[in-house]
Amino acid sequence: MGNYSSPRKHSRSSSPSLVEEPAVAYALSSYESIQLSRKGILKEALLQLAAQLSMTLQELAGILHVSEKTLHRYQNDKVLAPDLSERALLLSQLYHKGKAVFGDAANFNDWLRTPLPAFRQQAPITLLDTSFGFQLIMEELGRIEYGIFA
Repeated sequence: MGNYSSPRKHSRSSSPSLVEEPAVAYALSSYESIQLSRKGILKEALLQLAAQLSMTLQELAGILHVSEKTLHRYQNDKVLAPDLSERALLLSQLYHKGKAVFGDAANFNDWLRTPLPAFRQQAPITLLDTSFGFQLIMEELGRIEYGIFA
């Protein structure tokens, strides 16, 4: 992962770290996120993010809508397709929001795997296979951040 200063300077030969650079995914404008999704994210950055989320390859493949086998075949320096990159960016945004709300990655990771009444007794991680699930979880994190508990 190289240094990353601006989404406008991003090229296929360098990719931002989705974990170490919160501004990459968390504070990007919608247009910058679109641009970055189209250019693609390196598999290596995605794997770093998955490690921070204590996510298995199987969980990651389910979220990305790709088989484990396909994901495994990609080289670490492979730029992911726009649809996979978009989901990786959504996951990164969720990670940074959750980490900010819960204070650290471990607490957020535990929360992601806990069945909760707000999600009809499902663990939030099970909802990440749809964009609606991402939205629902982000909304719940916003409520928690402001002390509004369901």
